[in-house]
Amino acid sequence: MEHMEYIAKKEIDFKEPIVITGFPSIGLIGNIATRQIIKELNLDYIGYFDSPNIPPIMTVENGKIYPPIRAHANENIVAIFSEVLIPQNIVYSLTDKLLEYTSHINPKVIVNLDGITSLNPKDIYAVSTSEDILTNIKEQKIPILEFGMVGGMSGLISLKSADKNIPSLCLMAETPGLRPDPMGASNVIEVLNKLYNLNVNTEELIKEDEKIKEKLKKLAEEHLKLMTKQQKVENPMYL
Repeated sequence: MEHMEYIAKKEIDFKEPIVITGFPSIGLIGNIATRQIIKELNLDYIGYFDSPNIPPIMTVENGKIYPPIRAHANENIVAIFSEVLIPQNIVYSLTDKLLEYTSHINPKVIVNLDGITSLNPKDIYAVSTSEDILTNIKEQKIPILEFGMVGGMSGLISLKSADKNIPSLCLMAETPGLRPDPMGASNVIEVLNKLYNLNVNTEELIKEDEKIKEKLKKLAEEHLKLMTKQQKVENPMYL
């Protein structure tokens, strides 16, 4: 049986915190957004999830080593995210351990951040197992996903949190999904700000998105030049 444990590094006196999760998926929406929340709110590193089946890839920040799946927090917010893709064989054990931990801190709600594929990304969609949360979402004029699928950690956490009577919500940003999408992450944070008054600044993500788009534009231009040059060499009609 898969062995999963949560290793605490710092104790905090929580006050019915909002728990936010961000795991790598399409567009890296959850991962990017959660990182920005941790940075902007200056959340403390409080612990990590450990298993022999988690890829042994550590993050280094300012010379300090951090484990790949970890939690940062203050008394009102807990942010849990991963730097690595979650192997399929630990999705259930990680979800169970995450919910076991969160049930002990009496969270107000668990909000899972994710992405959903779109050729024309602009909206944020919400799903939940709670009718009260869905009613509030509708009152806030946030679109409800009427039909579709939610997979991976976000889907499983959303489903199994109901078994522990923990309210949960999944916010999914539309994204092309072909690259990391800071703009999609920015959009989902703005919805979080609206719902829970987090006041997380997203200007940095917007600037990063512009940089990525500029890089992609330059790559496309270089590719076009290369293809045009190759056609001229292969077809004398272009000479």
